[in-house]
Amino acid sequence: MRKFGRSLIRFAFVITSSAAYLSGTVASASTVETITMLDRGEPFASMTADNGTLWVAQNRRNFNPDYRLQAFSTDGRLVDEVRLNHTMWNMVQYSPGSVMMTGVNPRTNLTSYTVARLENGKIRLKTTEIALGGFINFWIASFGGKHYFADMGGNPNDDQLDVPAQTIFSATVSNARYLSTRLRMPLAGLGMNQKLYLVSHEALGNPASSLVEVDPTSMQKRVLTASKSAAYAGLKILPGTQDLVTSALAENKIIIVDSQSGQVRRELQTKGYTRSFDFFGHCILAGNDETNSVEIFDLNSPSDRPTLTEEVDLPADQFSGIKSIAVDQATATVFARAAFACNPMSQVCDKDFNRVVRFGAEVADRLRATCQ
Repeated sequence: MRKFGRSLIRFAFVITSSAAYLSGTVASASTVETITMLDRGEPFASMTADNGTLWVAQNRRNFNPDYRLQAFSTDGRLVDEVRLNHTMWNMVQYSPGSVMMTGVNPRTNLTSYTVARLENGKIRLKTTEIALGGFINFWIASFGGKHYFADMGGNPNDDQLDVPAQTIFSATVSNARYLSTRLRMPLAGLGMNQKLYLVSHEALGNPASSLVEVDPTSMQKRVLTASKSAAYAGLKILPGTQDLVTSALAENKIIIVDSQSGQVRRELQTKGYTRSFDFFGHCILAGNDETNSVEIFDLNSPSDRPTLTEEVDLPADQFSGIKSIAVDQATATVFARAAFACNPMSQVCDKDFNRVVRFGAEVADRLRATCQ
């Protein structure tokens, strides 16, 4: 059995921003169109856009498990829908034209990764189940013929109690081989230049966190930057650079970090919690969980405040909290997803908070004018 503590890991209307905060910012209440409704018990934020396709994962129907992957065109038309045998708690772009989902099969209690591709209007899937002993929380990267995954609970065969767990493993097919590198609670990660970059947290509910580089060949670990209060969340590469972007969730900031020196290049001030961010041209778009808005930061501007703020024009009982955003690079279309897992055993679940919406063409026009 896993050690106690590690095993636990496995298991408004829009608020108007203050005048001081919005100084120099254009704020708009933006009309949105509902692309698809999510179950009132939907627990995950899995969604991404890729060259004309919006990928949406749904994990519940009438509060019961029902794992469906949907592909939409950017005009909101459902192209295809397929069922999977595992949850989709994490989704990322895997390669041009494909996405990867990771999750657990409730019948086997084993985790799987599935690569999906849209071919001639049909979703094609390839699912691989990880054998007993490895547990996927999310995919980090693939290189050297191996996939690298994060397991926040740690290697079940690791019997050292007084050190951080072995929380990264590689897999060529289904067998997990844990790296000897020890890293506390990885919550997000990616690969670049044959190295792994991860967000590491000290403990559940603890805002102390760090950005860490891991060399999977030498097993060397290097802390790039650390904070006792930031609660880093999410990790992406700033397009066209080798800089890392993460959300300092507890400090209401987006930060840009040099992956070589660890220097914090810029800090961008958001109005509230940013649980998801994306890019378009020379802009960073931050999905604001508290204000139901997407804040657009122009990196060509010296300001740390957003240039544009696009506010979802739905009342709080129809859309409550942006958990993920996605920008289609081909059309500049912006999507937002609200997902709050209402529990019918302890709550009155009578509101349709959960849905995926698309911002109108006028937002795409503003985005192109500002960011290209």
